[in-house]
Amino acid sequence: MILRLLITAILCCFTLIASYSQGIRGRITNEKGEAIPFANVYVAQLSTGTTSNIEGNYELKLPEGSWEVLFQYLGYQSQNKIIIIDQSFQEINIQLLTRQYRIPEIKITASGENPAYYIMRRAIAMAPYYRNQVSHYSCKVYLKGSGVMEKIPSLLKKQMKKSGIKKDEPVVIETLSNIDFELPDKLSQRVLAMRSSGKQNNTSPMSYITTSLYNADKYGVVSPVDRNALKVYNFFLEGVFEDQGRTINKIRVMPKIDGNDVFSGYIYIADLFWNIHSADLTMQMPMVRARVHQMYGEVNKNTWMPVSFDFDMDLSGLGLKMKFKYVASLSDYKTTLNPALDHSFLEKQKNLQLAEQMAAEKQEVQLQRQAQTKAQQRINALLEKKQLSNRETIQLNRLVEKEAKKTLPPELLEIQSNIQVSRKQENNDSAFWATLRPIPLTGKESVSFAKKDSFLLLSATPRYKDSIRDLRQKFKVEHLVTGKRYNYSVDSISLMRHLTIPPLSGPSFLSFNSVDGLRIELPFAYTRSDSSGHALRLTPKLAYAFARQKVDASFTYRQRLNGMTSAWIGGSIGTTTEDFNRDYGLSSLANDVYTLWREENYKRFYRQDFVELNTSRDLANGLNFDATLGYSDNSRLANHSSYSIIDRPNREIQPNIPESNIRQDWQLDNHQSLISRLVLEYTPRHRYRVINYTKVYAQSKYPTFTLGYNRAWANVLGSDTRFDQIELGLKHSFSFHISDQLSWQINAGKFINNDKLYFDNFRHFNTQATNFLFSRYDNSFRLLPFYRYSTPEQYLEAHTQWQSRRLLLKLLPLIKNSSVTEKLFVNYLTTPGLQHYVETGYGIDNVFLLLNIEAVAGFDNGRFTSSAIKISLNLDGMKEAER
Repeated sequence: MILRLLITAILCCFTLIASYSQGIRGRITNEKGEAIPFANVYVAQLSTGTTSNIEGNYELKLPEGSWEVLFQYLGYQSQNKIIIIDQSFQEINIQLLTRQYRIPEIKITASGENPAYYIMRRAIAMAPYYRNQVSHYSCKVYLKGSGVMEKIPSLLKKQMKKSGIKKDEPVVIETLSNIDFELPDKLSQRVLAMRSSGKQNNTSPMSYITTSLYNADKYGVVSPVDRNALKVYNFFLEGVFEDQGRTINKIRVMPKIDGNDVFSGYIYIADLFWNIHSADLTMQMPMVRARVHQMYGEVNKNTWMPVSFDFDMDLSGLGLKMKFKYVASLSDYKTTLNPALDHSFLEKQKNLQLAEQMAAEKQEVQLQRQAQTKAQQRINALLEKKQLSNRETIQLNRLVEKEAKKTLPPELLEIQSNIQVSRKQENNDSAFWATLRPIPLTGKESVSFAKKDSFLLLSATPRYKDSIRDLRQKFKVEHLVTGKRYNYSVDSISLMRHLTIPPLSGPSFLSFNSVDGLRIELPFAYTRSDSSGHALRLTPKLAYAFARQKVDASFTYRQRLNGMTSAWIGGSIGTTTEDFNRDYGLSSLANDVYTLWREENYKRFYRQDFVELNTSRDLANGLNFDATLGYSDNSRLANHSSYSIIDRPNREIQPNIPESNIRQDWQLDNHQSLISRLVLEYTPRHRYRVINYTKVYAQSKYPTFTLGYNRAWANVLGSDTRFDQIELGLKHSFSFHISDQLSWQINAGKFINNDKLYFDNFRHFNTQATNFLFSRYDNSFRLLPFYRYSTPEQYLEAHTQWQSRRLLLKLLPLIKNSSVTEKLFVNYLTTPGLQHYVETGYGIDNVFLLLNIEAVAGFDNGRFTSSAIKISLNLDGMKEAER
């Protein structure tokens, strides 16, 4: 009840603010009378403002009184006007003059370095301060996006039409939200109203509003004020101008090496304070070009926050061409300075630059240093230097960041980011939005919403609702061929229910191997989840092996009892053709291709009739326990087909017997197994989000530890398998430097006893010996034969991979603009049958967005043994579906 009253009060307060029936409106143009789209209109006394639309029109509701209104946009001289607001709207048309830049008086250094580096070194050094300057802020955000599909490929026309998207017809989305942010990363969004001229209302602005040039590295982009920016960019000072009493430096940003992780364009830095004033930057990605304009406003003394931004996105490729424009207006800022941070940095920066105050400042600094830490003394000493080297810039950046981090509250395990949507505001008519919208619609956008309003009237009729329900839920015979995902959901939050019939054209429907011959497989699925953290998954699967004339069937049940503890129970029962290397084996698609086209069958199979029970849950945050008990009747299988599309004279289909250096013949015999598996997995301080009362773990900056124990129980339920196995694991992945990522994992294990150990329970490794795959080779042994070095004894394996967007190829003119990434990797394995085996290699990923190419060399105990060129496709999703 209290929460409902609070929400009502917030909405009422917002309505009062938005209901001013007076203010200013007009058009913003340049000297030629041309519209200036997305110009910023801001009233600092009220911390509120708006943005002009693409036609230059603006409207800003204001209370009665006298207000100083700032009109500004990049490339034009800012203009301040004192406007007295009465009880009506005033027509205020503004003409902004093109900004004239002056070249400052500069000293030419012996090195000939551009003076932009002096400015950017200080901006980079101060970036951690501005990233943590405000401990809490709230604001109101209006976001509008307008997109037009200029070209739609034939294959997508039907899907686009279902989504309400047509060629040359704009789709407009609007969202009005309250954003609340608190350090270090607590973010909440209350959506007050949202609207779309299309069929979807997915218009959350959070990912745009919370993206800042001060933390762009979180999104894989190197900011011009990033610590590594001096390695990535060239900077040039192109002019200086005065704006609101401050000197602003226009800095041209040019990447040394083009790529998907860099900007080009201009950044504007305020002199003396070295904060970002505005930015006009472009990013070039595969098939996408995005240009971003961002303006900052002084919402409090020396506190500059984004007040408007717009970006253009052009997508062109694969027969698709789209233009999209986003514009956002941020207003009603309320900010709290970080109380534990030393904000005297700003005044010291300014005062230390003024020659007439130097003597007094030095005396004051000497008195203050007695109470300062060594780090603070070093910061001030660096700030006083007239010139900073690259090394000193990075050192100052780290010192400021270290001091700033001391002020942050303890990092909570829960990443508190949530979106609350007022259901009443999801579908609002034009009259409702006319009272709220701070940026006027264009003529085309108004027409687009008029069509949507007509559609909403139609969709509210019982006949239309019945037709939609039938479309989502009604069974038709052709669905058995085409497949269908039936939707029985109440909505996307409180209750979701889906039943899936697989299409006969699906990637896993047909396969071929030498044991089953042609095999059809139909995986059906029923899923159910709700907002209380409960979930249910039922997965029946039917298959038929034509060569063996055998029907396989299985049924899997999984139920989540508690989303916050990730408590699952489940079980499965059935019969199937199983790969001996069931955890890491070659994908079915790759085996199909090699068998049919090259007469090379790599996978080896056995028949398994099984029943299995499983439970898992979090014992504590980051500590998961998983227990499985399974019984299986395992039978030997022989080849039933030698068919291949191309009959090669020197090749033939090999028997269904895995090659092994140490396997004995009896270890392939028919047998029964009762095996228990216990696994503990722990990640220290594993952070998480809560979504629909379900804990969802985020990527951790700490490694994950794993302890596993497997035991086969002999003479229980007819089981004749007996062994004990223990395994320790450690894995981690993290990013560093500019755009580098290092991942590694180590697994060590031993069969404590292997009295009666069959080959299907050997420790198999991820070996991918084929030269071509339909998925990536990561964390695999590229040159080791399948099954040969599987072991019933002790083992140690390790994999490490360094992936970077900037190694060697990015220096080449034809490659530097591409999306390719490079990697170096090393794999290690030692067992009693293979001592100190090492693979090392170099790879190029995402060639034409599809291919991965590697050169690999293998060494056995320090002696070179083999090498190969490996090619794979980026079809990892298909591999997951097969498993």
